[in-house]
Amino acid sequence: MQDDNNWFAKFKHGLINLNDEFLDGRPSTAVNNKNMDSVRRMIATDRHVTYYDIRESLGKNMSKIQSILQKQLCAKKLRSRWNPHNLIEAKKTDRVT
Repeated sequence: MQDDNNWFAKFKHGLINLNDEFLDGRPSTAVNNKNMDSVRRMIATDRHVTYYDIRESLGKNMSKIQSILQKQLCAKKLRSRWNPHNLIEAKKTDRVT
């Protein structure tokens, strides 16, 4: 194995670069404001909406829908309803005490 490809040898000699390299590729077009607003409206209209209903409406795959719901909108499925996962300060205090 060449020294250039051996990260351990580089690290051992103090030649470590922690910067991410730019990766070529197509940016995600499924997670955008239009789709997030559509999902937000669907949840506001019917909190029992399913992944499959959202997929049928948007025509996107499940991983993108899951990303929109959980990472972008911070929504969690609780007892078959979508709930925003934002606790207000009073609720946080009640949980601790």
